[in-house]
Amino acid sequence: MENNNTQKTTKKDEKISALEQEVADLKQMIADLLAAKEVAPTVQPSVNIVTPNTDVVLVYCSDSLGHLATAHVDLTFNHWGESFTLSRSQFDEVVGKYRHWFDDGILAVSGDTEDGIKVAAQKGIRTHTEFYLDEKKLNSIGKMSVPQIENLWNNTTLPNHRLSIVTFVKRKFIEKDPAYYNREKIDLFNRLTEGGFTREQDELSGRVKVEPRNMMKM
Repeated sequence: MENNNTQKTTKKDEKISALEQEVADLKQMIADLLAAKEVAPTVQPSVNIVTPNTDVVLVYCSDSLGHLATAHVDLTFNHWGESFTLSRSQFDEVVGKYRHWFDDGILAVSGDTEDGIKVAAQKGIRTHTEFYLDEKKLNSIGKMSVPQIENLWNNTTLPNHRLSIVTFVKRKFIEKDPAYYNREKIDLFNRLTEGGFTREQDELSGRVKVEPRNMMKM
């Protein structure tokens, strides 16, 4: 009888020892994990963001004179391609008040830098490099052939940019620039604009002398 009790006690002690060992192993495992977490360097995710303090270059994309004013910004625009560097807060002010200018292609963010491209993407607006018409093409119209001018017109899809072509050519015509005081080109522009250059045609034909201020009208 005594022998049986001894055997039971021994088995019980063995179970307790096994459980204690499991507990010890678990404690050690937890300690190892905590130690590894403390030693392991923290890896920051790589995310391309533009800080709010990033300066933004604003580009004017119109041949007409323009002016804008907000609480902290006052700008006057004289020609296509003018650029102004604004702080991020100033830029946000301009976008907030003149969002339609960006939508219409009158204003754009400079696409010459990665930061500019990122800012434009964040705001959902375009960079100046996304437009087909640019300052160089606009100033080269006088050197273009009739087919090249028609190709330029057809690829310039924004109404405000087409208007810039019209006002630019009309102004050059008034100045009697030989590259624009040209019957073939004026006939082309009259066709493209559906009658927007009839006054210039009259001037070239000698039928009537048109006042410059009237020529600027469509």
